[in-house]
Amino acid sequence: MDIRFSTYNDFLTEYQTYKLDKCSNCEGMRELIDDDVTVVIENRTLHFPELLVLCCNKCGDKCLPEYSKQIIDGAYKSMIEQEQFVGEFVSKSYKKKFEYCKEIDYKYDHKDYYNIPGLCYDEEHSTEGFLTPVYFDRKALIYFISVPDFEVDIFSETYGHIGKKDPEGVYIYDWDVPFGFNSNGKLVFWLGDLNYMDTQSQAILKGFNVDSDHLIVDSEFFQAQMNCTFSKPIIEKQILMNKDSFISNIKKKYNIDLAHLDEECSEHAKNIKRPLVFTEQSVSGVINAFDKVLVEGFNAGRLRELYEALYSENERDAQYGKWQSIRLIKEILLKFCNGIGNMIDVEKLISPLYILHDYRIYFDHLLSVDKQESTKAHIVATLGVQNFSEQEAIYLEEIDRLNKLFQYLVLLSK
Repeated sequence: MDIRFSTYNDFLTEYQTYKLDKCSNCEGMRELIDDDVTVVIENRTLHFPELLVLCCNKCGDKCLPEYSKQIIDGAYKSMIEQEQFVGEFVSKSYKKKFEYCKEIDYKYDHKDYYNIPGLCYDEEHSTEGFLTPVYFDRKALIYFISVPDFEVDIFSETYGHIGKKDPEGVYIYDWDVPFGFNSNGKLVFWLGDLNYMDTQSQAILKGFNVDSDHLIVDSEFFQAQMNCTFSKPIIEKQILMNKDSFISNIKKKYNIDLAHLDEECSEHAKNIKRPLVFTEQSVSGVINAFDKVLVEGFNAGRLRELYEALYSENERDAQYGKWQSIRLIKEILLKFCNGIGNMIDVEKLISPLYILHDYRIYFDHLLSVDKQESTKAHIVATLGVQNFSEQEAIYLEEIDRLNKLFQYLVLLSK
């Protein structure tokens, strides 16, 4: 980044202009990044091989954040004192520590607190540094999910909370703090919130503590915490809500209730959460729950009634009485798509339900080696991934397709 100021007063004008987290050009998010920066003020050139700047993740526009401008100002004044006209300024290893979590000594970058828009203007907490982001490997949450004393709820794509249950039962939680995931998938807590945790929980997190990558603005966690922006539910929950909306639409329009075993579906829906790591074992629980809720959670007899309502007697397939949920949903979709040409590939649209079924058979049934391999090959080919070991790619593609399927079902059933 190269920036030039004709006079020191021009620089002061820039210094006094506070930069927000949203880009003024395109409304994109400004994230903090390290950059090679050259600044010219009047006839003096200052070079910073590594300086934190704000960069829009949409249009790429860069600007100087608060603390970096302070560093430039100090460097410029030192050049005047030393009568220098060209200077190179390398960041020192100094790391300021705030009053929170001093004993556990987490790794964090104090410059994040001063540079990321809004964090240092914290009127809620009297002690400086509360809103300093501290970064961890997301696998840290696995321990807390597996221990009954804790409750972890990832309710949005990049936002959740963790609480330790009150052993006395007086309150719901002994402590309860928010967390987020940044665009690199790192787990992020506020330093001040970590201070609320008991020492054992702090120590467990310490083992997963990683260096700051400065990214946090483009997350529902930051936007909710700093800008009071409501976050969307995770895609998994959106799928479940769209299933309910589809059932509601059909009931209103055709007076046919497609729901089946509502209470049981609600219980299985509790197991539908975004995996923190993507292995066959961690994915299988979500897949099984989805299969029960999205396939077995439809009343096949009532789907058949809907098929009969949509198709005249002459149009009906001779075998439709033997069809189960997935095939019936496919035929219902085909009828819904009448009149809109070839805009929707129904075979591809319905494919995630077949994949759910294949996945569940693979995970839960005793299969021959040949059958296992053919099932895996079918899943890989259908979802367009490289191989079955790419569980994250498989899962995300499957969830994306399920989301599209139920969005279409809601839209077309209105």
